[in-house]
Amino acid sequence: MPNVFLYFLIIFFILLSHSSFAENIENEIKYEVGKPYKIKDKWHYPKNDLNYIEIGIASVNSKIKEKKTQNGEIFSNKKIFAKHKTLALPTIVRITNLYNGYSINVRINDRGPKNNFRIIELSKKTASYLKIKNKGLVKIKVIPDLTIQAQSKLKNNNLIKNNKENLEKDVALKKELVETENLMNNEKKKNEEIKPDNFINSKEKIKLKINYKKSYIPPYYLRINITKFRNFEDAQNLKEKMKPIHDKILISLSLLNSQKYYKVTTVPIKNLNEAEHILSVIHKKGFNNAKLFIERKKR
Repeated sequence: MPNVFLYFLIIFFILLSHSSFAENIENEIKYEVGKPYKIKDKWHYPKNDLNYIEIGIASVNSKIKEKKTQNGEIFSNKKIFAKHKTLALPTIVRITNLYNGYSINVRINDRGPKNNFRIIELSKKTASYLKIKNKGLVKIKVIPDLTIQAQSKLKNNNLIKNNKENLEKDVALKKELVETENLMNNEKKKNEEIKPDNFINSKEKIKLKINYKKSYIPPYYLRINITKFRNFEDAQNLKEKMKPIHDKILISLSLLNSQKYYKVTTVPIKNLNEAEHILSVIHKKGFNNAKLFIERKKR
């Protein structure tokens, strides 16, 4: 009998210590914006930007070890997380793969990537849902209401104590539902290996609710916006200076508030490797704010 009592006493202390440890971790989570910092001669200025929308290149985190982030969370490849250079930690964003239309809500909880040509670094789990292996073209959009809610809870240190919801998964996005085919009960699939990059089982779909979906992406051209000038001569001079990519530069006349200006962009780009090469040349010429954008194809 004493042995049984001792056994339960040991179990009780283990559970108690685990609970205390978990609570300490939870209490360390905080809202973090951060100070300006530099990556390879380019400055980045963190801020709470609820209107942030950007199109650019996403990379996939390859490290196995989990890492503690600036705001006290843990970045893990096993969860739906991502790293961003400037958004507040945490911020919830909607990430869409512009190649296949898959999109999902993701929690930004760390800084990265350490590459000026890429705008976000995805955990492996996030990348598996978006069907991205190494890198891909994505659109990022902040979810303002959910972000404010998350920040409010973090400021009051009540993120986990008073709320058990997964902020990445329980946000309502209109009434668009995910298909719920029961892959586990399909007789034809019984003997097939279900791979996370290709399939999501019915239980996971139900858990994700309307967060994860696939939408139609209209055909588009991928291009880079470099800068604009009031005078055509200035635009032409810049094109002449871009010797390695001279044939990739395009000058077009535009109107802004009834004022003429000359927009300097690239011609349509074929793939992401070419896009990164052109961006590197443009950055070396001093135009660090050059960004990727898409232009819809005319039917």
